[in-house]
Amino acid sequence: MWPVADLKAFLSGHWQIHRTIQDWRLSVTGELRGHADFSAAAESLLYHERGHLSFGMHNGPAEQHYRYEFPNGNERAVVRFRDGRTFHELDLSQGQDSLFHACDPDQYEGCIVALDQGRWQSRWKVVGPRKNLEIVSLYTRLA
Repeated sequence: MWPVADLKAFLSGHWQIHRTIQDWRLSVTGELRGHADFSAAAESLLYHERGHLSFGMHNGPAEQHYRYEFPNGNERAVVRFRDGRTFHELDLSQGQDSLFHACDPDQYEGCIVALDQGRWQSRWKVVGPRKNLEIVSLYTRLA
């Protein structure tokens, strides 16, 4: 674990992503390979992810967008979906953070770990009547 004093500075920039997805309910494994950019927008960072996803019947492009807001300085963020709903909060000042998001009727339990200055990992377990997944993403900083 790598303690992060300035989360905004740590996340800013360009990242390579390798994500694995395991769906135990459907017995399907998949992966995404791509890039993510954290770009400044006033006091926030805009996250834009683009990649190629192979998962089940889908074999093609995938995208995701979030807004990271820093309401009380740069060490903690509120992560929001594109429509403004809160996804989770994030604090890596101890090098890792445990996360929770209820997406009725399913629940997302996650952990994000700063591995070093140029790598971090997210791990989500999604359980409920519709889903039984584990999603692991490794982010590596690009020069």
